[in-house]
Amino acid sequence: MSTPSKVPPARLLVLASKPAGIAPNQRYRFEQWEPRLRHDHGIELDLLPFESPGLSRVLYEPGRYLTKGVLVARDFLRRAQALTRARHYDAVLVVREAALLGPAIYERLIAWTGKPLIFDFDDAIWAPGPDINNGIFRHLRFFGKTSSLCRMAAACVVGNAYLAAYARERNPRTFIVPSSIELGEYPLIPEPSSQTPFVVCWTGSASTLAHFEHARPALERLASQLPLAVKIICSEPPKVPIAGAEMRFVPWIAEREAEDVGDCHVGIMPLPDNEFTRGKCALKALQYMATGRPVVVSPVGVNKDIVKDGQNGFLASSTDDFVEALTRLAASSDLRRTMGAAGRKTVEQSYSAEVATRMFADVIRSVTSSRRASWIGAPGPTRTDTP
Repeated sequence: MSTPSKVPPARLLVLASKPAGIAPNQRYRFEQWEPRLRHDHGIELDLLPFESPGLSRVLYEPGRYLTKGVLVARDFLRRAQALTRARHYDAVLVVREAALLGPAIYERLIAWTGKPLIFDFDDAIWAPGPDINNGIFRHLRFFGKTSSLCRMAAACVVGNAYLAAYARERNPRTFIVPSSIELGEYPLIPEPSSQTPFVVCWTGSASTLAHFEHARPALERLASQLPLAVKIICSEPPKVPIAGAEMRFVPWIAEREAEDVGDCHVGIMPLPDNEFTRGKCALKALQYMATGRPVVVSPVGVNKDIVKDGQNGFLASSTDDFVEALTRLAASSDLRRTMGAAGRKTVEQSYSAEVATRMFADVIRSVTSSRRASWIGAPGPTRTDTP
């Protein structure tokens, strides 16, 4: 669909932490939506990352604190470019934070100029999460700036209802736009041959390997009952293998992500239940479901909204629940096929990039149209809770 000629184009400067193609919170949100925003809605996004290539290379390496500190300070000063760049755009999209450390200095300076801010986040970033290699910097993160950013934003865009409840206490113009899957890049993947071991997959970052550990007791019990392979897609393997199981470590590669995620019998998303994990957007589950794999997930946060227990996956609150669900799936290819198809349908209907892009475009238009209307003294659009 082409943009109607009566709708003027809109340009947004995007302030995010990472260069393109690295961070899931960027790849499965604005980076994924950018082509459709430009082609279908006449909205252009220009990314200005905080991290320089040098900082991105060393940030998640253990130690090297002096090098990291020097690079963070340099990149923080370089971030001042955003102040002059922002003048040439209709709005500024802040993804999580404009700067990796410190209070909301740059965001506040931009807001003071009258340039509208759209604040996007897909995690409970007001609560400290896992940071296995940079704990020394935690005291410089200023987690409280999330609240400030919500208040100063022209609109907040969040990934789920839990995050929306936090944001709406500070800004009624809060909209839910879920993280999504580009179905053209996530085709249905055939499951491994039935002659192979039963393959259970977990995918995530090194900082979330601690979440994988919540499934260890169930996987070790399952491995004592049937031939089991545990597949880990990550930048590093778990430090301790699953006893009795064949371990398959697959280094994460963006170009192979869908194929690697789908090459299993079932995908799992174990989580502890705490303030940070309740804000997760169930991306792992959506990735498995998009490829046609059934899922077993902890009923934490939005997981229990996306996964309908026994229909498009299983909810597992305990070790016994995980073992029972995985045992049932291991025993029945028909059940795996039926649940996998239902999961794919869930993604197609509610979590595809096409659906999310349209929702996000509506938010952008509500902000930029209101701004243009204020210039000519006309009323802006009526506010709604969701696009």
